[in-house]
Amino acid sequence: MPAYVPTTEHPFDLSKTLQHLTQAGLLESTGGRGAIYHLPGEPIPTPDDVFGPATRFSVPSSPNLAETRDPDGCLISEQLSLPVVDDLEPLSQALRARLEGIAAEPRAKGKVDRQVLSDVVLQLGAGRFVTLRSLVVMVHRKPDTLRDQYLKTLVRQRQLNLAFPTTPNHERQAYTTVKLTTP
Repeated sequence: MPAYVPTTEHPFDLSKTLQHLTQAGLLESTGGRGAIYHLPGEPIPTPDDVFGPATRFSVPSSPNLAETRDPDGCLISEQLSLPVVDDLEPLSQALRARLEGIAAEPRAKGKVDRQVLSDVVLQLGAGRFVTLRSLVVMVHRKPDTLRDQYLKTLVRQRQLNLAFPTTPNHERQAYTTVKLTTP
């Protein structure tokens, strides 16, 4: 996943630099406004690459015969740099208990302070991707509310990264906490 390095450059200057690198063939871009830049020949993963094709019915992930899970029960995909909590059922008891402990306050209360829920989401996404569906279950919120009122803001503030940046609103989107690198 990309590391975000704070910069003092003006966004206009950064855009010009990225356009220049793209024209020189050192980067490729996907999309227009809000483009995703990546190294040439490096594909940007999609939910179908990681979870398999979507079905007509809503399921946590489409079963994959070659599905690989780590000892904690998180999905491992060569397309992503971190394991994925795509379903709570296969998780080890220890990881599930740890995640549910982090999410205890928002799960138990109908209303919590906005910062509390944001902090919980950031803790849940530390060191792993967590799908929207899994976040919804853990914090006991509606998907649209969680995505629109919390996740989009945290992504915009560069506190969360998307697993699938070209499909930000995909139902199988996953999020991880951004680790800032120091210059």
